Amino acid sequence: MENYISWNRWGVVAISTKGKRKVHVKGRQYLWTVEDSAAPDVPEEGFVQHPPARRSVHIISSNKRFIVRYYLPQPGEPHARMDVEGPEFPREPGARRVLVPRWRHDTKPYPTADFIRRLICWSLGLAEPADDDH
Repeated sequence: MENYISWNRWGVVAISTKGKRKVHVKGRQYLWTVEDSAAPDVPEEGFVQHPPARRSVHIISSNKRFIVRYYLPQPGEPHARMDVEGPEFPREPGARRVLVPRWRHDTKPYPTADFIRRLICWSLGLAEPADDDH
């Protein structure tokens, strides 16, 4: 899995935009990408059963303060999970892990930009995105 955020002792310095999708919400640009969890390296033979790969969406704002990882829920799970990695998360300030309500089409393997906008608006405590935010 590629780490596209560069860090130094003062915090985040640069973000690689290569291969990342862009979406705008309320005048701010966000970069996002879909990632697969890697299966552990174990022998193919034996009693170890590989857990299923888990897809997540990594979202980061242009000012590098809003950084989250949203785990796409599996069918039957009552909630999705979101890990808060940045200092800005208005819905629940100070939270590190948040349960997200299930939405229609949230189990698609490749989320759409519209879904990402809705997820960002929910995280920021905003109303549904307006058409001019596209």
